[in-house]
Amino acid sequence: MFSITVAEASAKLGVSPARVRQLIKSGVLAAEQVAGIWLIDEKSVEARREHNPGRGRPSARLSQPNISRYLLMNRDHEVLAFRFDASTGEFLDADEIIDAKRAPLSIMSPRGTKASKTALSYWWCHRAIPKARHGIEAKLVELGVADTYDLPFKSMGLSLSDQYWIKPYGSEIRWSDVNYFENDFSEAPVEEWMADVGLDSPDNTSDGVLSKRWVCRNGERCLLKGGTLLDQEPYNEVIATELFSRLLSDGDYVPYTLIEWGGAPVSSCPNFVGPTEEFIPAYYVNEVLPQVPHRDSYRHYVECCVALGVEDIETALGKMILCDDIMANTDRHWRNFGLIRDVETLEYRAAPLFDTGSSLWCRVPTRELAYTPFVVNMRPFYEDADRQLRLIGDTSWLDLDKLAGFPEWASDFLDENPSMYDRTDFIYEGLQKRIDFLHLLFG
Repeated sequence: MFSITVAEASAKLGVSPARVRQLIKSGVLAAEQVAGIWLIDEKSVEARREHNPGRGRPSARLSQPNISRYLLMNRDHEVLAFRFDASTGEFLDADEIIDAKRAPLSIMSPRGTKASKTALSYWWCHRAIPKARHGIEAKLVELGVADTYDLPFKSMGLSLSDQYWIKPYGSEIRWSDVNYFENDFSEAPVEEWMADVGLDSPDNTSDGVLSKRWVCRNGERCLLKGGTLLDQEPYNEVIATELFSRLLSDGDYVPYTLIEWGGAPVSSCPNFVGPTEEFIPAYYVNEVLPQVPHRDSYRHYVECCVALGVEDIETALGKMILCDDIMANTDRHWRNFGLIRDVETLEYRAAPLFDTGSSLWCRVPTRELAYTPFVVNMRPFYEDADRQLRLIGDTSWLDLDKLAGFPEWASDFLDENPSMYDRTDFIYEGLQKRIDFLHLLFG
């Protein structure tokens, strides 16, 4: 008898509504559409429940009150179901795959049939504020939260870096109701970095060690980021923006401005992820293909990008390598570059350049600058700066004459920071020497 709705079958089988519809399409559940609504044969539901493949008797642990079941969502696409133990911060399973192609790149098996709870846990760990972030320990005590791992659950895992979120299993919440791209979020009036952590805020999912806070200004989502002892990092972001604007196209980089906030200089940049897009760090892109023995990291990454259909990836990497070399950027690690994916079309492109704050010898104490070499150890492909530069193939975009006067502009700008007075001559000389070397190398 065709009398069971999709929602009722979902509850009886303990699977999501999307999974029920898959079972209908595959013929496992007998059903018919009436006025656009699926009605399912009750006997086929009972038969499925009795002979559900791969389902053992749930352990006593999974029935405990601290165990909750969630759906990992990508916008309104159901990706997978998982159980989470709030008392231990442990993912217990990722047992139901619904839309493997929209899952985070690193957590699915090669054929998209299984999800690794270990990989899911690792991915989630990097969705939370690092324990090294200044002020986070005191904030956890204030909130009564044991670990940063738990913070994203306070705001359904919502982020402004991608479209992933979590919702309680069986909930009717929609992406349009909750996402931070379209909806305002909590923003405390005080100018403190941790003020919004623990509230309905994307700050709960902000990665990175430097102090950060998302704000909404005239409808635009902007990320504020602080500096360390000398406050040089925010200035470096603006200097990198000036460099990029001279050499690259607008879509190649994220523009930063310098503002005063909380009595200190901070950098501000608009969100570079669109309302249907996600940023995928290169770390996860590397998981797309198995690593071939003796294949260098550059070639492996390029091949992974090609497998995803990314166009002109080597040109994009060349721009990154060259600009990082000029800026003496020592922090281009595998989470500081990557790809942008449209989660609706599943098309990929290279992400714009961002996060160049840890450059221009900002980690070197002033008293040691006189003994510091201008050439630094680079990342991500080779420590040897010259060897990494030689990875650049296409230079049709490069016009080094546009850098005339750039070292002077950068040092004059840095002089606006009183802490930099004894450092700007060294930085000017370092920039000039790197540019002179590029003239020799590329003509």
